[in-house]
Amino acid sequence: MPMRRLPAAFAALALLSGPSIFSQTVAAAEEVLLTVFIENVSDETTLKLANGKTRRVPVAPGAYAVVRGGAALFEVRMPAGDNGLEALAEDGNAEPLTAYLQKQGQVREAGMFVPGQPFTVHTTPGDRLVFAAMFVESNDLFYSPDPRGIELFDPEGRVVASDVTTEVKLWDAGTEVNEAPGRGQHQVPRQSGPNTGPAEMGAVRPVNDGFGYPSTADVLRVTLNAE
Repeated sequence: MPMRRLPAAFAALALLSGPSIFSQTVAAAEEVLLTVFIENVSDETTLKLANGKTRRVPVAPGAYAVVRGGAALFEVRMPAGDNGLEALAEDGNAEPLTAYLQKQGQVREAGMFVPGQPFTVHTTPGDRLVFAAMFVESNDLFYSPDPRGIELFDPEGRVVASDVTTEVKLWDAGTEVNEAPGRGQHQVPRQSGPNTGPAEMGAVRPVNDGFGYPSTADVLRVTLNAE
C-alpha cells in the first residue's frame, strides 16, 4: 500500500519523563552520555493466542532519535505519513524511518537499535528520546512513547536516569487491517511478502481493536543510565 504524506508538522515526535533522576544538575551547554536499554522481557507464556496456545512476543529492531523543539515521531489521530513509520509498523523495517529522522533539523542524532542491545546517545537539557519498534505478531502495531518522546532532563536541568517503561505503550499505525495477534495471515511471520495486507486508511492511535494484548511491561523494559 502507498505511503501517505507526513502530517504538516514533523513537529510531532512525543515521549514522557520518568520519576527518578540523576542527582547532578547539568549546565545548559554540557553534554551527557546516556545509555538506553530497550529489553524484550517476554517469555513463552506472554502472548495468549485465540486457539489457547501461548508464545513469546517478538519485537523487531527499531528506530530511535534524540530530538528537541517541536519535533515528534507521529501525530495521534492523524495518518502515519510517508516518514517510514508504516514500513516499521507493518514489516519491522526500521531503515526508512531511521533515514528520515537523520535528515530532520530538530533531530540531534538518530539510528537503529536491537532490543536487548544497549545503545548510547549524546544529550543536553531540552532533549527528548523517541523510538518505535514493531510488535511482530501483528499487522501494524508498534511500541513507542507518546509522540513527543521521553524528556531526558527535568525542569532543573537534571538528567533522567531511571526505568521509564511506564512511558511506553502499544500503538496502532492505522495502515493495515488488524487480525488476531499471532494468527493473522497478513502478519510478518505468515505473510507472502512485505506490504501485502489489506489497507486500513486509518490514523495512528493507541491500540483498541477488541483483541487481547499483553501489558507493555510484560514485553518491554526501558531504562536510561547516565555515563
